[in-house]
Amino acid sequence: MKLPFLENKKNVLNLVLLGLLTTSIVTNQTVLANTKKIIGVNHGVLSSIGSIKLFSNTKLTGNLSEDATKISFKQGIPEKYGPELNVNFDQVQGAIDILKQYDPGYGRQKISLAGEEKQRYINVGRKISCEYCCGVDGIVFANGEAACGCAHSQAMRGLAAYLIKNHGPEYTDDQILRELAAWKGRYFPKQMVQKTMDQIQSGKYTPDIAALLLDVKLPKYGANDIKSPAPSDLENAPGMVGGC
Repeated sequence: MKLPFLENKKNVLNLVLLGLLTTSIVTNQTVLANTKKIIGVNHGVLSSIGSIKLFSNTKLTGNLSEDATKISFKQGIPEKYGPELNVNFDQVQGAIDILKQYDPGYGRQKISLAGEEKQRYINVGRKISCEYCCGVDGIVFANGEAACGCAHSQAMRGLAAYLIKNHGPEYTDDQILRELAAWKGRYFPKQMVQKTMDQIQSGKYTPDIAALLLDVKLPKYGANDIKSPAPSDLENAPGMVGGC
Protein backbone atom coordinates (compact mmCIF):
# COMPACT_ATOMS: atom_id res chain seq x y z
CA MET A 1 0.00 0.00 0.00
CA LYS A 2 1.51 3.37 -1.06
CA LEU A 3 1.18 6.22 1.38
CA PRO A 4 0.36 9.58 -0.30
CA PHE A 5 2.64 11.65 1.94
CA LEU A 6 5.63 9.41 1.11
CA GLU A 7 4.95 9.78 -2.61
CA ASN A 8 4.82 13.55 -2.23
CA LYS A 9 8.15 13.59 -0.37
CA LYS A 10 9.71 11.43 -3.09
CA ASN A 11 8.48 13.78 -5.80
CA VAL A 12 9.82 16.80 -3.96
CA LEU A 13 13.19 15.09 -3.47
CA ASN A 14 13.37 14.22 -7.18
CA LEU A 15 12.63 17.81 -8.14
CA VAL A 16 15.32 19.08 -5.77
CA LEU A 17 17.90 16.64 -7.18
CA LEU A 18 16.95 17.56 -10.75
CA GLY A 19 17.35 21.23 -9.92
CA LEU A 20 20.79 20.64 -8.39
CA LEU A 21 21.90 18.62 -11.43
CA THR A 22 20.71 21.32 -13.84
CA THR A 23 22.49 24.02 -11.84
CA SER A 24 25.70 21.97 -11.82
CA ILE A 25 25.62 21.47 -15.59
CA VAL A 26 25.02 25.16 -16.27
CA THR A 27 27.79 26.15 -13.87
CA ASN A 28 30.27 23.74 -15.46
CA GLN A 29 29.48 24.99 -18.96
CA THR A 30 29.90 28.59 -17.83
CA VAL A 31 33.26 27.84 -16.21
CA LEU A 32 34.42 25.93 -19.30
CA ALA A 33 33.38 28.76 -21.60
CA ASN A 34 35.17 31.34 -19.46
CA THR A 35 38.27 29.17 -19.26
CA LYS A 36 38.37 28.72 -23.04
CA LYS A 37 37.99 32.45 -23.48
CA ILE A 38 40.82 33.20 -21.06
CA ILE A 39 43.31 30.80 -22.67
CA GLY A 40 42.33 31.87 -26.16
CA VAL A 41 40.64 28.81 -27.65
CA ASN A 42 37.72 30.85 -28.98
CA HIS A 43 40.12 33.24 -30.64
CA GLY A 44 42.18 30.62 -32.46
CA VAL A 45 45.23 30.68 -30.20
CA LEU A 46 44.93 26.98 -29.41
CA SER A 47 42.27 25.82 -31.83
CA SER A 48 44.54 26.45 -34.82
CA ILE A 49 47.78 25.24 -33.23
CA GLY A 50 48.04 22.33 -35.68
CA SER A 51 47.95 24.60 -38.72
CA ILE A 52 49.94 27.69 -37.81
CA LYS A 53 50.96 29.65 -40.90
CA LEU A 54 54.36 31.12 -40.31
CA PHE A 55 55.50 32.54 -43.62
CA SER A 56 53.22 34.42 -46.00
CA ASN A 57 51.09 35.67 -43.09
CA THR A 58 54.05 37.23 -41.31
CA LYS A 59 53.13 40.87 -40.68
CA LEU A 60 56.05 43.24 -41.07
CA THR A 61 56.25 46.71 -39.55
CA GLY A 62 59.00 48.48 -41.47
CA ASN A 63 61.41 48.22 -38.53
CA LEU A 64 64.29 46.27 -40.05
CA SER A 65 65.57 44.55 -36.91
CA GLU A 66 62.08 43.56 -35.75
CA ASP A 67 61.10 42.34 -39.20
CA ALA A 68 64.31 40.36 -39.64
CA THR A 69 63.57 38.61 -36.36
CA LYS A 70 60.01 37.77 -37.45
CA ILE A 71 61.25 36.46 -40.79
CA SER A 72 64.07 34.26 -39.52
CA PHE A 73 62.87 33.22 -36.04
CA LYS A 74 59.83 30.96 -36.41
CA GLN A 75 57.61 29.75 -33.59
CA GLY A 76 54.86 27.19 -33.16
CA ILE A 77 54.08 23.99 -35.02
CA PRO A 78 54.91 23.72 -38.74
CA GLU A 79 52.05 22.87 -41.05
CA LYS A 80 51.58 19.31 -42.29
CA TYR A 81 54.73 17.63 -41.04
CA GLY A 82 54.71 19.28 -37.60
CA PRO A 83 51.81 17.24 -36.20
CA GLU A 84 52.95 14.15 -38.13
CA LEU A 85 56.44 14.15 -36.63
CA ASN A 86 55.61 15.92 -33.37
CA VAL A 87 58.12 18.70 -34.01
CA ASN A 88 57.83 22.26 -32.78
CA PHE A 89 59.96 25.31 -33.54
CA ASP A 90 59.96 26.07 -29.82
CA GLN A 91 61.52 22.71 -28.93
CA VAL A 92 64.63 22.78 -31.07
CA GLN A 93 66.70 19.97 -29.58
CA GLY A 94 63.76 17.60 -29.55
CA ALA A 95 63.04 18.43 -33.18
CA ILE A 96 66.67 17.83 -34.17
CA ASP A 97 66.59 14.41 -32.52
CA ILE A 98 63.46 13.49 -34.48
CA LEU A 99 64.36 14.93 -37.88
CA LYS A 100 67.91 13.61 -38.05
CA GLN A 101 66.59 10.05 -37.88
CA TYR A 102 65.48 10.39 -41.51
CA ASP A 103 68.82 11.66 -42.84
CA PRO A 104 69.60 9.47 -45.89
CA GLY A 105 73.24 9.33 -44.84
CA TYR A 106 73.39 9.12 -41.06
CA GLY A 107 69.84 8.51 -39.87
CA ARG A 108 68.67 5.49 -37.90
CA GLN A 109 65.56 5.39 -40.09
CA LYS A 110 67.20 6.43 -43.35
CA ILE A 111 64.91 7.57 -46.13
CA SER A 112 66.07 6.23 -49.48
CA LEU A 113 65.63 8.46 -52.52
CA ALA A 114 66.25 7.72 -56.17
CA GLY A 115 65.64 9.22 -59.57
CA GLU A 116 63.66 12.46 -59.56
CA GLU A 117 63.29 12.41 -55.78
CA LYS A 118 67.04 12.24 -55.30
CA GLN A 119 67.61 15.04 -57.79
CA ARG A 120 65.17 17.27 -55.90
CA TYR A 121 67.00 16.39 -52.69
CA ILE A 122 70.31 17.43 -54.24
CA ASN A 123 68.86 20.65 -55.67
CA VAL A 124 67.54 21.67 -52.26
CA GLY A 125 70.55 20.51 -50.27
CA ARG A 126 73.02 22.39 -52.48
CA LYS A 127 71.21 25.67 -51.80
CA ILE A 128 71.56 25.69 -48.01
CA SER A 129 74.60 25.36 -45.83
CA CYS A 130 75.43 25.09 -42.15
CA GLU A 131 78.06 27.81 -42.36
CA TYR A 132 78.10 28.52 -38.64
CA CYS A 133 79.11 24.94 -37.94
CA CYS A 134 80.58 23.25 -41.05
CA GLY A 135 82.98 24.36 -43.78
CA VAL A 136 81.34 23.07 -46.95
CA ASP A 137 79.28 24.67 -49.71
CA GLY A 138 76.00 22.90 -48.90
CA ILE A 139 74.57 20.17 -46.70
CA VAL A 140 74.98 17.66 -49.56
CA PHE A 141 77.57 17.12 -52.26
CA ALA A 142 76.66 17.15 -55.95
CA ASN A 143 76.22 13.36 -55.86
CA GLY A 144 73.73 13.55 -52.98
CA GLU A 145 76.09 12.32 -50.28
CA ALA A 146 76.10 14.07 -46.91
CA ALA A 147 78.60 16.93 -46.86
CA CYS A 148 78.56 17.49 -43.10
CA GLY A 149 77.90 15.22 -40.14
CA CYS A 150 76.74 17.80 -37.59
CA ALA A 151 73.31 17.34 -36.02
CA HIS A 152 71.96 20.52 -37.65
CA SER A 153 72.80 19.28 -41.14
CA GLN A 154 71.47 15.81 -40.40
CA ALA A 155 68.16 17.31 -39.28
CA MET A 156 67.87 19.52 -42.37
CA ARG A 157 68.68 16.62 -44.70
CA GLY A 158 66.23 14.42 -42.82
CA LEU A 159 63.45 16.97 -43.20
CA ALA A 160 64.19 17.49 -46.89
CA ALA A 161 64.07 13.74 -47.53
CA TYR A 162 60.88 13.34 -45.48
CA LEU A 163 59.04 16.09 -47.33
CA ILE A 164 60.13 14.87 -50.75
CA LYS A 165 59.18 11.27 -49.95
CA ASN A 166 55.89 11.93 -48.15
CA HIS A 167 54.69 15.31 -49.43
CA GLY A 168 56.55 15.70 -52.71
CA PRO A 169 53.65 16.98 -54.85
CA GLU A 170 52.57 19.41 -52.12
CA TYR A 171 55.86 21.31 -51.94
CA THR A 172 58.02 22.98 -54.55
CA ASP A 173 61.78 22.81 -54.07
CA ASP A 174 61.74 26.44 -52.94
CA GLN A 175 59.10 25.68 -50.33
CA ILE A 176 61.09 22.73 -48.99
CA LEU A 177 64.13 24.99 -48.82
CA ARG A 178 62.02 27.50 -46.88
CA GLU A 179 61.24 24.87 -44.25
CA LEU A 180 64.93 24.04 -43.89
CA ALA A 181 65.84 27.72 -43.65
CA ALA A 182 63.20 28.19 -40.95
CA TRP A 183 64.88 25.55 -38.83
CA LYS A 184 68.28 27.03 -39.58
CA GLY A 185 66.94 30.26 -38.11
CA ARG A 186 66.21 28.42 -34.88
CA TYR A 187 69.57 26.65 -34.88
CA PHE A 188 71.48 29.92 -35.26
CA PRO A 189 69.08 32.74 -34.30
CA LYS A 190 71.58 35.54 -33.77
CA GLN A 191 73.50 34.86 -36.96
CA MET A 192 70.41 34.37 -39.10
CA VAL A 193 68.72 37.57 -37.90
CA GLN A 194 71.88 39.51 -38.74
CA LYS A 195 72.20 37.76 -42.11
CA THR A 196 68.58 38.59 -42.94
CA MET A 197 69.09 42.25 -42.02
CA ASP A 198 72.27 42.52 -44.07
CA GLN A 199 70.74 40.95 -47.17
CA ILE A 200 67.54 43.00 -47.04
CA GLN A 201 69.68 46.14 -46.84
CA SER A 202 71.98 45.09 -49.67
CA GLY A 203 69.32 43.54 -51.90
CA LYS A 204 71.67 40.60 -52.53
CA TYR A 205 70.29 37.28 -51.35
CA THR A 206 71.56 33.78 -50.71
CA PRO A 207 69.02 31.02 -51.39
CA ASP A 208 68.25 30.37 -47.72
CA ILE A 209 67.24 33.98 -46.99
CA ALA A 210 65.42 34.23 -50.32
CA ALA A 211 63.46 31.14 -49.28
CA LEU A 212 62.43 32.76 -46.00
CA LEU A 213 61.12 35.70 -48.01
CA LEU A 214 58.93 33.62 -50.33
CA ASP A 215 55.46 35.19 -50.49
CA VAL A 216 56.55 37.88 -48.02
CA LYS A 217 55.98 41.46 -49.15
CA LEU A 218 58.79 43.60 -47.83
CA PRO A 219 58.02 47.16 -46.78
CA LYS A 220 60.38 49.98 -47.69
CA TYR A 221 63.45 50.16 -45.51
CA GLY A 222 64.88 53.62 -46.13
CA ALA A 223 65.92 53.96 -49.75
CA ASN A 224 65.91 50.20 -50.28
CA ASP A 225 62.88 48.71 -51.99
CA ILE A 226 64.32 45.70 -53.78
CA LYS A 227 62.14 42.65 -54.29
CA SER A 228 63.74 39.43 -53.12
CA PRO A 229 64.20 36.71 -55.77
CA ALA A 230 62.98 33.14 -55.50
CA PRO A 231 65.73 30.73 -54.40
CA SER A 232 65.43 28.85 -57.69
CA ASP A 233 66.33 32.06 -59.52
CA LEU A 234 69.73 32.14 -57.81
CA GLU A 235 72.42 30.17 -59.59
CA ASN A 236 75.01 29.76 -56.86
CA ALA A 237 74.66 27.99 -53.55
CA PRO A 238 75.67 30.07 -50.51
CA GLY A 239 79.33 30.01 -49.53
CA MET A 240 80.38 28.75 -46.13
CA VAL A 241 81.92 30.99 -43.48
CA GLY A 242 84.15 29.44 -40.83
CA GLY A 243 84.16 25.82 -39.75
CA CYS A 244 82.95 23.45 -37.07
